[in-house]
Amino acid sequence: MVDVEPQEAQQAERAQHTEAQQTDTQQTEHAQPVITRKQLLAEGLFRLIGERIVNGELAPGARIRDGELALELAVSRTPVREALQRLERIGLVTMYPSRYTEVTPITPESVAVAHTFAGLQAGIIVRLSCPRLTPQDLTDVSALIAVIADSVHDSVACSKARGATIGFLAARSGNALQQALVDEASLALARALRTFEITPEHAAQVVAGCADLTSALEMGDADAAEQACRAIYGVR
Repeated sequence: MVDVEPQEAQQAERAQHTEAQQTDTQQTEHAQPVITRKQLLAEGLFRLIGERIVNGELAPGARIRDGELALELAVSRTPVREALQRLERIGLVTMYPSRYTEVTPITPESVAVAHTFAGLQAGIIVRLSCPRLTPQDLTDVSALIAVIADSVHDSVACSKARGATIGFLAARSGNALQQALVDEASLALARALRTFEITPEHAAQVVAGCADLTSALEMGDADAAEQACRAIYGVR
């Protein structure tokens, strides 16, 4: 009997410990969807408002009032403000506390800054993805690069083609931080680069760069691929 009581106590203690662990797990599993929903809401608002700015629905100089926007979207003002703060960090809006938020203008300087950033980041993505591409990836990316060359006389179409190509390669870069950096800035880049004009001189450089990029990727030459990508963007 003396030996049984400690064993029963130990069993009871283990049962309590197991029950506590199960309770903690259930609470964690129950709380996780709430966090996920908040994250999805914040990200969704950031993208929604940003897309309205990119496509011109919210033109430069347009005023955004977080209360009105929250009412329209049937959400609270807090996630709207958080989305606007993110948009301010990438230069799409300027916030005036307790008043309103204003869509920033597109200036030659902002376009030049965006284009340089895009070219440099695209070069890094090409370098990172080059050694990781499969034969099928090479076939697919070659087709995407060809669209860049074919659309060189249409600045908007060429910009979209470049974005599609770099997006494809970014997904194969193996570097989540790099991809996150470009994703965060993608809306600002999309708006600025829509107005970027390709000169006849640059057009020839883009076509040559596309041929060089395809060749370098096929050879697995990351250095040459990065330089060719920069040439496509006109960045040195």
